Amino acid sequence: MLPVALGLGAALSIGVSNIAAGLASRRLTPLIVGFWAQATGLVLASLLLLLLRPPLLPGQIAGGLIAGLAGGLGMVFFYRAMAAGAISLVSPITACAVVFPVLYAIASGENPTPLASAGIAAIIGGIVLASLQPAPVPGDPTDTGLAGDRRAIALAVLAAMLFGAFFILLDLAPSATGASTLWTAAAVRVSGFGVQAALVLAGPRRLSSPGRLAPAVMLAGALDLLSLILINIGSTTDAYGIVTALVGLYPVVAMLLGVVALRERLTRIQTSGAALAMAGVLLVSA
Repeated sequence: MLPVALGLGAALSIGVSNIAAGLASRRLTPLIVGFWAQATGLVLASLLLLLLRPPLLPGQIAGGLIAGLAGGLGMVFFYRAMAAGAISLVSPITACAVVFPVLYAIASGENPTPLASAGIAAIIGGIVLASLQPAPVPGDPTDTGLAGDRRAIALAVLAAMLFGAFFILLDLAPSATGASTLWTAAAVRVSGFGVQAALVLAGPRRLSSPGRLAPAVMLAGALDLLSLILINIGSTTDAYGIVTALVGLYPVVAMLLGVVALRERLTRIQTSGAALAMAGVLLVSA
């Protein structure tokens, strides 16, 4: 049950983080949102390291730094995709990143049970269905036209590929347990923040404060760090493929939050996708 709890906890964290970051990206540039969100995660990770002082494993920082490069670049494309198109379109597409680590885990010798295999297939199928027909989110430029939709989809696909590489690279990092996973998470945040900082410095605009949107940006950064820690712990288990498959449920979380908090109406296709994904969770948890 631990892999299931880790995967679902990470999915919940990412889903809420996406809503907060996506809405902030409507009023700030994606680079500004990414910079301050990554900075928040880095500061929190550093404070936790100073407080807990966990042991450090050889190669742990190097592994986290390498994985963080892929994750940091993925976040750049992800935030730009959310600025170009609807959150409910971009999130399910980027969630397809779970396909890459699942295939890698199976290729590496992980043997999921028949029920777990069926659940993983149902989760991935539900994600795909959820991305076919997005429902409008207040403030999202869902009427940008075909060119705008294509740009958002292309950016989301690039983000999904980089997130998939991040999951695989994170699994290749030295396995740590307990609070020691914070070292990997902090290293990931260092390189991720470095990517955002370099792009901000190289850009034409000066760095600005998030202003009144600071709480939303900081919430996005804090929850992103929490999801990273949970995924990192999951990479030390024998069911990492299940963990990453469950992480892919975060678009369903975003959709449900859209219904409750943003008064978004789900289409029949989205509802079917959410139901199929939830059925997959039950199969994986069995």
